[in-house]
Formats: sequence, structure tokens, C-alpha cells
Amino acid sequence: MPFTPVPFGPQHVPDQSGRTVVVTGASSGLGELLAGTLAAAGAHVVMAVRSLDKGAVVREALARTAPREHLELAELDVADLDSVRRFAAALEGRRLDVLVNNAGVGNVEHRTSPQGHEVQLATNHLGPALLARLLHEQLAGAPDPRIVTTGSNLYRRLPVRLGPQDLDGRRRYSRSGTYARTKTLHVAWAVEHQRRLSAAGSPVRSIVAHPGMVTTPMNTGLTSRRDRALAAVLGRLWGARDPEQGVRPLLFAATSPDVDPHLFAGPVGARDDALVGFEEFRAPVDDRALAALLWEVTEELTSAGRAADRPLHHGRR
Repeated sequence: MPFTPVPFGPQHVPDQSGRTVVVTGASSGLGELLAGTLAAAGAHVVMAVRSLDKGAVVREALARTAPREHLELAELDVADLDSVRRFAAALEGRRLDVLVNNAGVGNVEHRTSPQGHEVQLATNHLGPALLARLLHEQLAGAPDPRIVTTGSNLYRRLPVRLGPQDLDGRRRYSRSGTYARTKTLHVAWAVEHQRRLSAAGSPVRSIVAHPGMVTTPMNTGLTSRRDRALAAVLGRLWGARDPEQGVRPLLFAATSPDVDPHLFAGPVGARDDALVGFEEFRAPVDDRALAALLWEVTEELTSAGRAADRPLHHGRR
């Protein structure tokens, strides 16, 4: 069933006065744009960044077009589950309106997080999942609370297999393949989160949007000649967009009164069009049995203790 695209850009963002928005990965790329645009629209933005020094430089740049007092810096390394817990604890007692789980990493050599998880899995899925769960109470008190996931539509373009086995890539690791798998994994988790929030009667909505392929540092800062060549080919094939174009679906998901958590929002049309389109989720993201199993595995992996202490034996691939 086709859905009608809608025009949406910074000029369409409703007044955000009185709203508090957490944006992870706010010191570059899409996160920087989100923070600046939302603060300019009146929101108080908590800029969650790995480096406070880098974040301070970005905040000063954003303060040229948005009130500086609307931009709050907070330290967060999404890959480090202890950092996620400290960040959430520091926000205890504050009402939050929106969490934008935007921070991500891709196409990196195999390395592990402080808890022993493969770093793409930790950054793209485990950290955001834990943060969303920990901030639920602060969000639930808001009039229109949302968790927005910066997803990827790679699973609609390439075959991506999901399963609970070897999530940490111990048996087999591919930089690009792991990126596609971990991003798709979190989209499936976020869709399952919406089901569970709805079933529990929570006012919080879990919304997924994607920017398409964008010219952010994740794609333009590749160190491998092979990866740069592949990114250039895919950019021409898939119509890589500027960050200002790619951020529109995320702004829509975070602020539009017409958002539908059951649809996947993304850019459509020519690269310079200001249109946000909508699609239904499809396999493997819409596999409810698999999503429920992945939810259970995620709960185990984000509990206290290190990855090496908890081998998984769920028996499904």
C-alpha cells in the first residue's frame, strides 16, 4: 500500500518551547544538525557526546543560530554500558520529551567495548537499547513522549540475516556486514519496543526513521581505499544526500504531530526534494518471533557483567 510523502524541513518543525530532547552523537553529522535545529525551534537539547571538548566546540558553533542556554552538554559513550547507566542516572528526576538514539559507528576494525562486546554491536544496538529502557520513566511523564531511532534502510536493499547467535562476531566478522546487521538488529528491536510499549499502555512511542545514504563523516571519513571506492559507487547508485537533506525524516519523527510509529520514515524523491516518505517494515524486521527472541538476548547482554561471562544458547539462527 503506497503512502503519500509529505514536505518536511526545519521550517516545518513545530514550536518546541518547553520540551527537553536528548540527542546522542550530537557533536557531528546528523546529531549536530538535529541539536541545532531543535534548539533553534525552542527545545532544550541535551547534547550527549563522547568528548566534552569536541562537544563544546560544536555547541559554540550552534549557538550562532540557536540560544546557547538551550544547548546542554553531557558526556556519554554509547558503546560503554556503564557510561550509559551514569548518563541515565544523571537525568533521574528530570522530565524528558524525546530521546533521539542517533549515535552510531560503522565499517571499523574489530574491537570490543569495556564490557567485552563487539563495538558496532555495542554502539548501534546495545547502548541505545539500554538507554531507551533506562529513560522510560522520565519520558512517560511528558505529554507526547517519543524515542526516535536513527535507523538504516540497508536491509531493504541488501540481504541481512538476523539471529541471536554470534551477535558479538566472535566466529566471523565483516566491517560492512556487521554495520548492516547491527543497524537492522536495532530497527527490529525498536519495532518490538513499540509493540511492548503499546501492550503495556505506555504513552511513549518508539519511532524509527532513516536518512538514506548521507555524506556524514561515517561515509566520508573511511580509511580503507576499498571502502572509499565502495562508498562512492553506492553513493552514485543510491543517490547519496547531504546531511541537511537526510536529517528531515529524523526531524519529522521527533516533532511532527502526524508521526505513525508503525511506518518507516525516510527521504524520497530527488536529492534536493524536501519530502519524507513512509514504508511498512518488512522481513526480517517484521518477524515477530525473531524480534521477541532478539529482545530476550538484548536483555541478557545489557545486564550487569561482561559478554564473555554469558554465552548464549538460544538455538535459533
